[in-house]
Amino acid sequence: MKAIRGTDINESQEGVALLIAIFVLMLISIVALSMLLSSGMETSIAGNYRLATQSYYAAFAGLEEARGRLWSKHPKALGALIPNPLPVGTVRYIINPAAGEVVAPTNAANAFYDSEYFQEFGVQASTLGANAQTTPSIWGLAAPPAGLPGPFYKWVRITAKTEQSENLDIDGNGVIDAVNPIYYDGLHQYVKGNPVSLALFPNEPTGQKQVYRLTAMAVLPNGAKRMLQTDIAMMLFNFKFPGALTLDGKNPNYQKPTSVPFVVNGNDQSPGGANCPPPGASLPAVGVVGGNASINTVVSDIQQNPNRSPEYTGGGLPTPSVGDVTSSLPTTESSPSQLEAIVAQIESAADYVVQGPATSLPDYGTAANPVTVVVDSPNNGATGNLTISGNVTGYGILVVRGTYSPSGTVGWNGMVLVIGQGNIQGSGGGNNSYNGAVFIAQTRDASGNLLNNLGAPTFDWSGGGGNGIFYNSCSIANASNNQTYRVLSFSDIPE
Repeated sequence: MKAIRGTDINESQEGVALLIAIFVLMLISIVALSMLLSSGMETSIAGNYRLATQSYYAAFAGLEEARGRLWSKHPKALGALIPNPLPVGTVRYIINPAAGEVVAPTNAANAFYDSEYFQEFGVQASTLGANAQTTPSIWGLAAPPAGLPGPFYKWVRITAKTEQSENLDIDGNGVIDAVNPIYYDGLHQYVKGNPVSLALFPNEPTGQKQVYRLTAMAVLPNGAKRMLQTDIAMMLFNFKFPGALTLDGKNPNYQKPTSVPFVVNGNDQSPGGANCPPPGASLPAVGVVGGNASINTVVSDIQQNPNRSPEYTGGGLPTPSVGDVTSSLPTTESSPSQLEAIVAQIESAADYVVQGPATSLPDYGTAANPVTVVVDSPNNGATGNLTISGNVTGYGILVVRGTYSPSGTVGWNGMVLVIGQGNIQGSGGGNNSYNGAVFIAQTRDASGNLLNNLGAPTFDWSGGGGNGIFYNSCSIANASNNQTYRVLSFSDIPE
């Protein structure tokens, strides 16, 4: 029997160890290669994400510039460049070329040609001719320091929105309308002038704003491109006034002004015309909720000596014109929480939010430039009081969360909303008046806590002088002008 030498065993083991070592090295190499590939892929993904994010925000900056400059109070407002209304087929571009670039969105040979216009309106941007005008971006107007890069969007297009541009039958009549612009009434979008839309929204002549479509193209220095689009319309609060003076809550506290000729008139004083809606239906001089009990409370005070019934007219009612408007109030104005939501919306878009108690406002506006002012306080408006005296006339929207105390020759053209404590304590009167509408509702208790149900609104006025409250739909509509623009929709246009 042959003996096995130890050297043969060692040689055999050395061969196996070599194979194992080679196999392990192969595994390590594969793992290392996978890690390198994964790292490279992650770097590439991160780079692509960074470019996508940069191009997104570059285009978004363009959209926000256009939205901001449509507001008449913007320091670089587009103003007369945007006709009101903006006709379908009329196009405005804000252009933002880099140094040495030419941005010509209606030139088919230009690197930044607006080929997207055809997809929306069915004609090439190169055929627009004089219907397309351009204006420099804020960055271009600002003459920035040399070497300081601005936003990389190249142009923003402003057009009137149509069913064709949306490729959607908005009014459901089976036809994609390419002629009539889209309008917004605070809740709905509809085709201006379309009989179907007019049937759906019978209040079309009033309380509506045109919808603009904004489209922005951004191109980064490395060629990354992005297009974003948004539809916007001027902010509307969709507030309804069922009377010249509305006391929204049962058991109203009403103390009439005793002087002559303090007048409350629910007949619409709108003169009509290009900038005003035609006069609407007559409303009660004083609108109340709670049925006959509330009516009798107000009428009884008006008829107490001295009887001022002839000074309260409107709404087809006998004098004094006091009517129950419960059925006329939308649900949004029938509970504390919903009224508070409207106030929050108004406050979010207000020109000024004044901390009460206050004895003046920072701006009273003008007929051409009405303002939105909210007098509030940290304790949910409980001390958001406003006391004004002297010769003062305001224009726009005034919201008082506490007690409103005017005296002397004070008046307002537009909307006066005393919502919160729901309390007006007036005195004197001079010869000024409130043209538009006044609305009072108690939504919070004296500590600022939200009520479950509307409390008793208070209108207590001593004296009166020549003051009065006159319903005027033109003043109400004008108060809503010059608001900021809200975004109705937003989309990323695929390349």
